[in-house]
Amino acid sequence: MNVTPVRLFTIQDGEGFVADAFQCPVTGNLIYKSSGTPSVIAYNALTEEQIQYLEKYGFQRINGASTTSAASSPNSSTLEELLPEQ
Repeated sequence: MNVTPVRLFTIQDGEGFVADAFQCPVTGNLIYKSSGTPSVIAYNALTEEQIQYLEKYGFQRINGASTTSAASSPNSSTLEELLPEQ
């Protein structure tokens, strides 16, 4: 069984800041890694809107179900709201 976290995306801000977001294939948790200790957001702490947003990057639902939204909700959480403040 492969338990290596799956890289979803990398953020670069043009000033040398690089951050990676991963998903743990066992727990489904979102792992945000920049420098130092990684931050973990528990799968069950993510809202349905956040999961739908992350699915664009390859995020997998734990139960294997996939919901695709045709249009974004104006109240959808942005990726930046998921990540810890620097």
